[in-house]
Amino acid sequence: MSPFKLLIRSFWIILLSISLYPICKSQENSLTGVERLNLEAPIPPSLRTTESIIAQFITAEAQVRDALNQHTFKRDVVLQTIGPGGEVTGQYIRNSQFLFDDKGNRIERVTFHPPSTIREMRITKEDIQDLAGAQLLGIDISESSKYRLSYAGEDAVAGRRVYLLTVEPASFPDPHHMSNRYFSGQVWIDAQTFQILKIKGVVEPRGKQRFPIFETWREPMTASLFLPSRTLADDVLHFPNSDVHYRIQVRYYDYKLFASKLTVKDLDEPAN
Repeated sequence: MSPFKLLIRSFWIILLSISLYPICKSQENSLTGVERLNLEAPIPPSLRTTESIIAQFITAEAQVRDALNQHTFKRDVVLQTIGPGGEVTGQYIRNSQFLFDDKGNRIERVTFHPPSTIREMRITKEDIQDLAGAQLLGIDISESSKYRLSYAGEDAVAGRRVYLLTVEPASFPDPHHMSNRYFSGQVWIDAQTFQILKIKGVVEPRGKQRFPIFETWREPMTASLFLPSRTLADDVLHFPNSDVHYRIQVRYYDYKLFASKLTVKDLDEPAN
């Protein structure tokens, strides 16, 4: 190549470099702006602190408990003992409607309760208490100081992103005071509403009795309110002299907002 042609080629390379510099610089500035935007974006929910997650859960659960206390609902309970071949060896049925009396107190109106056929174990008052207590709601949020709550990570329930919390009694439950019931287990709370979607655990103390590990699910009753829909347990209870395969199936349904006072009478109470 002649010196003249080499000079012309160098001139065009320099000219091209000068013309492309603003474009390259603009792209560099644009990339820097995107990176700066990401750094300045709000902290995503996954980076919430453990303390804030627990605090928002307690607030949300108190609101759910208040909403539930304004609803009537029905509950169908089936407790069963299961034989070695999977057959039902005994059954306890208790269908109820939860209403309010004329003083505004929630009461259970039993609508169907045939004699129990369970013989391998005794259904106790603590079993019945747990059905309307920890197995329905899990942690008693009105007495949250009775518990230690700790963050256990993230999970998914029914396609929804959730936070997993571990719940333990703050002090060891006294087996001599069986009426003081404590939930021990885990709760899955929705990452957006902080409402419970699932509960899994056991009720303590157990004393000489044995209680199953259970799961309770909540489903949306409205766009913003999740209430219990079912409780299931399928566990082997280890008594000193025997093991009992025990099953619980509970359904909660027909939720209705309580709008007026009413007087509830027993079936055998004459009307005035």
